[in-house]
Amino acid sequence: MLRRIKTKYIWALLILFSVSSLLLHKSTVFAAADKTAPKLTLTASTKEPTNGKVKVTAKATDSSGIKSLKWASGKRTAAYFKSAGTTLKINSKNTAAVSFSANKTYTFYALDKAGNATVKTITISNIDTIEPKLAIALSTLKDTKGNVVLALTVTEEGKGIKSLQYMTGNRKTENFTETTKEIVLTNSTDDTQKDLYTYTGKLTVTRNNTITFLLKDLAGNTVLKTVKISNIDKTAPVFSYTLSTQEPINKSVEVTIKGEDNESGIASAYYMSGTKTSADFTKGAYETAELKEDGTGSFTATANGTFTVLLKDKAGNETIGSVQVSNIDITKPTLSLSSSVMNQKATVTSSAKDASGIGKIKFIKGSNTSVSSAKWDTAKDITSSKNFTATGSGTYSVMAEDKAGNRIIKTIEIQLELKAVWISYLEFANYGKNGFTKATFEKTIDTMFDNVVDLKMNAVVVQVRPFGDAMYPSAYFPWSKYASGTQGTSPGFDPLAYMVEAAHKRGLAFHAWLNPYRVTTGSTDYSKLSKDNPARVWKEDKDTSNDRNVLSFNNNLYYNPAVKEVQDLIVNGIKEIVTNYDVDGIHFDDYFYPALGSNYKKNFDSQEYEAYSEICKKNNITPMTIANWRRYNVNTMVRNAYSTIKKIDKSVEFGISPGGFIDSLASDQSYYVDVKTWLSSDGYVDYICPQLYWTFSHATYPYDKILKTWLSYRTSSTVKVYVGIATYRSGSNIEKDWLNDPNVLKNMVEYGRDTGLVDGYMFFRYDFFYNKTTKPGVDLMLEIL
Repeated sequence: MLRRIKTKYIWALLILFSVSSLLLHKSTVFAAADKTAPKLTLTASTKEPTNGKVKVTAKATDSSGIKSLKWASGKRTAAYFKSAGTTLKINSKNTAAVSFSANKTYTFYALDKAGNATVKTITISNIDTIEPKLAIALSTLKDTKGNVVLALTVTEEGKGIKSLQYMTGNRKTENFTETTKEIVLTNSTDDTQKDLYTYTGKLTVTRNNTITFLLKDLAGNTVLKTVKISNIDKTAPVFSYTLSTQEPINKSVEVTIKGEDNESGIASAYYMSGTKTSADFTKGAYETAELKEDGTGSFTATANGTFTVLLKDKAGNETIGSVQVSNIDITKPTLSLSSSVMNQKATVTSSAKDASGIGKIKFIKGSNTSVSSAKWDTAKDITSSKNFTATGSGTYSVMAEDKAGNRIIKTIEIQLELKAVWISYLEFANYGKNGFTKATFEKTIDTMFDNVVDLKMNAVVVQVRPFGDAMYPSAYFPWSKYASGTQGTSPGFDPLAYMVEAAHKRGLAFHAWLNPYRVTTGSTDYSKLSKDNPARVWKEDKDTSNDRNVLSFNNNLYYNPAVKEVQDLIVNGIKEIVTNYDVDGIHFDDYFYPALGSNYKKNFDSQEYEAYSEICKKNNITPMTIANWRRYNVNTMVRNAYSTIKKIDKSVEFGISPGGFIDSLASDQSYYVDVKTWLSSDGYVDYICPQLYWTFSHATYPYDKILKTWLSYRTSSTVKVYVGIATYRSGSNIEKDWLNDPNVLKNMVEYGRDTGLVDGYMFFRYDFFYNKTTKPGVDLMLEIL
């Protein structure tokens, strides 16, 4: 069996060998017959633009096999390769590769084993190693408040541009990604024959920055380029200013302005007076402030006000600034002086006002009206106290200087001693027996007031309401018969207005003398009163509630002190005088309640007291005694009169001249004049002038002792004490000393002066300065006035 298998295997091998030999012989016959050129294919590694080498793969195939594979640059024939060309190494797949770095035409040559050859060319044109160019032009190189547009020009000598990207800041190529912002380019020119391309684009830059551009062409060449934009300035300049001084000044102020701009810098500054807008700064309407390198400039302000400054930076941004100048003061301060005398010393008070404030106040004794006088350098300074004490009569000069240096001077005449003459209705009755015309009245007043000045007096106390009437046109009281001759009839002129004017023209103070309650003396006949007299109106009207506004007592008529309507009438009468006339004082004399006697509890205004008492009882209040109630009525009227005067004009004095018999004034039976309260309290009177009409030897009221008593009651620091002197008694037989001693009047004044507490004297009355009987004593007194 084994022998049979081996025999079969041997026969198979013999058959296979025979077939192989036959095939080998047949191929030799085919090779010898190959006349076909090899097949050659050329493949470039890429046809896309590239900045690298292009690899060309050559593949040659032939039935007889490839003997060699060559290449050469340029277009070549097969004959060229017999002795030239670069041989390529063929791999097992009959391929070979070569890389080219230049755009050219390349020829490949393939030779088979039968000697057939093939030549094939390939042109490489997609190699681009030239970097594109990027040109950047700014829309402006000047400072601008707008945007800067970058004009981008790309030139490409290659295959074209792929992209132009940009990023802010200094960047590197690796910072750019596919999502980086890209510029849209417009292909403006093409020369594809020469591979030349031009692109344009733009980028609007809104703020200063560094922009980095990455330009890529299609071959992968890149250009990185940065541009710095630093001329954009959209920020307005910063304005500030300072004044050469902020203190008050009476001359011009230098205004220094400053503009700050950290970007483009300040270009110019202009200014105008007033509150303006930039539209107001037209040519010719403004002034230019020359600027220094540091951005400062200045202009001069000659008056207070608002100034508008327009700043411009080099980019054209504008700022409107406002300058306020309020410290220029070329106006003199206002200065007023007032004085009050107490205890023979005058307190002079200054009131100075100025917009810039008061810097100093000084005074000099004497008249000095020169603001530049060197005497003011050593004058007494009263800036803090605003007042000073004058211990001597005469002229004092006060200078006020405001904080800007403006000065004003006022002088004041100080009279430490009031020396006043009473001019009563009796003088008017004597010199105008049937009333006055305007001419006769003015002549009479001129004569009297001239004489008063010659008497060395400094004030007149003139009776302008003697009997509930008026020496002036009044809304409350009828015309006085001592003006026109008939009560209620106008004289056709204003006596009070002329008297005030005439007194002040002569340097005399004018005090209007009123009798508050007296309506008549020696008569109770209402029909003798004018029809517009309030006393008659109340009596005759049908209103019974006011029938007791006027009371009859001892054949005289009085306004009822207990009635509020009466009190209001008296106060309103005072109010109209102080309001309408430049009087220096309002003066009451000694007519208040009459002396009512021992039956005082049952007479006069006792009915009103009873009504008052009933009201008190109903309200469980203990009523005042009738005497104290009457004092209260007078005090109420006096206090209201004082407050009314001061509300209108604080400089107008209010004083009362009661009888000098101080014990009688305190009696429960008469007058009800509460002089102790008036002398010890503020808010009632400015002065008390007791009528001390007795000599030093009088048994009950010796002049020196009664004066000391009056002075002892004066505890208020605001109430002055004057003394009423009876010139009419000099030389009379009323007292022994009046008759025999002509020095009494003189001694009275000297004694008062010696106390150091009496601030003046009132002399009753005018006519008795020219009376034959009184003249010896009066003349001796005048020697010391």
